[in-house]
Amino acid sequence: MHKRLLESFVAVYRSGSLVEAAERLNISQSALSRRITEFQHRLGLPLFEPSGRGMVATSDAHDLLPLASAALEGIARLEAAARVNSVQPAVHITVAATAHTIETVVAPRIADVVRTRPNVRIGVIEANGVEIENLVLSGEASMGITGRPRYDTGLVYHQIVRLDILAASPAPFTASERRHGIDLRTLSERDLLVLDRGYQSRLTLDAALRLLSLSPSIRHEGGSGTVILALARAGLGTAVIPATTQTDLPTAKIIANGIVLGMDLAAIWDPALRWRTEVEQFAEAMRASFIRKRSRRG
Repeated sequence: MHKRLLESFVAVYRSGSLVEAAERLNISQSALSRRITEFQHRLGLPLFEPSGRGMVATSDAHDLLPLASAALEGIARLEAAARVNSVQPAVHITVAATAHTIETVVAPRIADVVRTRPNVRIGVIEANGVEIENLVLSGEASMGITGRPRYDTGLVYHQIVRLDILAASPAPFTASERRHGIDLRTLSERDLLVLDRGYQSRLTLDAALRLLSLSPSIRHEGGSGTVILALARAGLGTAVIPATTQTDLPTAKIIANGIVLGMDLAAIWDPALRWRTEVEQFAEAMRASFIRKRSRRG
């Protein structure tokens, strides 16, 4: 049984209000409501009934409270004993992200974390789009790396980096395009090689094309940056890729209405996550890595 489910039950029982309990736990009301629903589903018991603006505990909830309180006290004693004895508990972090993000953002940092924190184990789940957020909300993933977080879920949002979206092609860009970027209208006159709609960079490109009422020729739509870059190298068109994709082809930023096309890559996690400190440190390690790379380029 998850500690956070027990904490949520006890907080709602003692306050008699989702609003008050959510404030006490420092999470959103919707996130707390999901936890209570999950707790009731796991137990197969109705624990609360709505009453006006509050929540009234059922007889099952009255019977369960002493057991839940005792379990939380036991967990607290175990955690205290571990701290006193300098025992480092095994920490298991599962990261949900696209395959490309795992390859270019997550994997390069795993070795650093394991080297400095041998008690930390990091696993990954390949997922696309809204799947990432759902995996975090369900508890299947400790954290997600996404380019399109929603702000109404109660999850913590931690920006990692602002990523430019680039055009890559063996066909030469002008000196001005290399320095300042290629206008999306000009780019749309070329055959394009793009990632599929499971990638935020593609969704961002599509939104900009709709805004400017442009309909370029899409020569190939693929699920791998490596593939579309290989096709670009073969002369089939210009690849559109996020800046994390490594390539030896000439590249140029893409400009739409005077703005560099890009996306915010962020880490998301549940604020009540057991290993919150370790997740925060991993997210910060990824952010710091991008800062170091940019400072070296500068």
